[in-house]
Amino acid sequence: MFHRALPVFLLWTAFVFGEYDPVALYLTWQRQPDTTMTIQWISDKDRHEDLVEYQRPGESLWNSATGSHAPMPEKYPFLIHRLELTQLLPDTDYRFRIGSDGVIYKFRTMPSTMATPIRFIVGGDMYRDGWDLLEKMNKQAARLEPMFVLAGGDLAYNEKGPKVHKHMPRWLEWLIAWKKQMVTSQGRLIPIVPAIGNHDVKKHHPHEPESAPFFYALFPYPGYSTLDFGTYLSLFLLDSGHTHPIDGAQTDWLEKALQIRQNIPHKIALYHVPAYPSVRDFNNSASVEIRKFWVPLFEKHFINAAFENHDHAYKRTWPIRNGKKDPSGVLYLGDGGWAVAKPRPPRNPSKTWYLANAKASRNIVLVILHGQHRHFIAYDDDGNIIDETVSGQH
Repeated sequence: MFHRALPVFLLWTAFVFGEYDPVALYLTWQRQPDTTMTIQWISDKDRHEDLVEYQRPGESLWNSATGSHAPMPEKYPFLIHRLELTQLLPDTDYRFRIGSDGVIYKFRTMPSTMATPIRFIVGGDMYRDGWDLLEKMNKQAARLEPMFVLAGGDLAYNEKGPKVHKHMPRWLEWLIAWKKQMVTSQGRLIPIVPAIGNHDVKKHHPHEPESAPFFYALFPYPGYSTLDFGTYLSLFLLDSGHTHPIDGAQTDWLEKALQIRQNIPHKIALYHVPAYPSVRDFNNSASVEIRKFWVPLFEKHFINAAFENHDHAYKRTWPIRNGKKDPSGVLYLGDGGWAVAKPRPPRNPSKTWYLANAKASRNIVLVILHGQHRHFIAYDDDGNIIDETVSGQH
């Protein structure tokens, strides 16, 4: 089941026709997606250069900026490089290369306003099983032309095996696949915005951030944070008890973050363990805590949707408020299953008060925002639509 030729071909930093090409290359944001882009790449341990050159198409001169690097955790022979480009133009294409001799790649900044629809993909529980399953769903996601991807934890399952190659962590295999497959039809790399899951942490139970060395080395996130897209969308990236407790400081932070974003029309949360699970025990400890500490804040401050993962199935709840169906309530979607080999059978929606739809299916969700309108379309890895719903006002 494992696709061996591609990872071995890309194992070490390559020079393609005399041009430098890092073993892995991926994009994210730390703030202001309309005017910044964080470029991250992985090189072999001997390439210390942190230079990036970038320009808009048609420009003759290259701008340059220099980032920083750090060793990959657990003594793997690679370096992780990071550079945040700032003062970019909104809704604009850029070309860039790593060093002055690099292969040219492309990205696009986000719009500052919603003059055109905003499209993004949400999913989680990614590289659990074979490379072929990951590749297949990646290609389906890229085919939908998202502006970015929200990844809801359990990204690489680093402690699960087998790996394709013994000399690289599964995290690096996952990023190699992302670089190759998560590219739009116009050749733009698709940024990733992650939340942490239990399999991103050693031994799969609550720990300090130091117990998730790869996640925190590879992504510039403090565990829980917001990402604001102009004044039209706010993302709340949460840690469902893996490296930070659900209650206490994180809940206090969440309430304050929601309070100052009362007027944002689209507010979406992303985290790993579901408040309303489709498969697991409704009264498991993490789900109970989330319903106790976070759900009342979601409802009080009118979060529109919460994307959950972990269960390896697809689900969509009814809008929920005060523990019952309510058209003004919060939608809970997802439940993970980007590339799991055996999706789990969920509860029967007709016998579960909070489930509007549930399927034993690998899945991703395409979200389209336009005005006050939110369109959610779930796909399986064959590109079939398995669910669809609309919320908000036109």
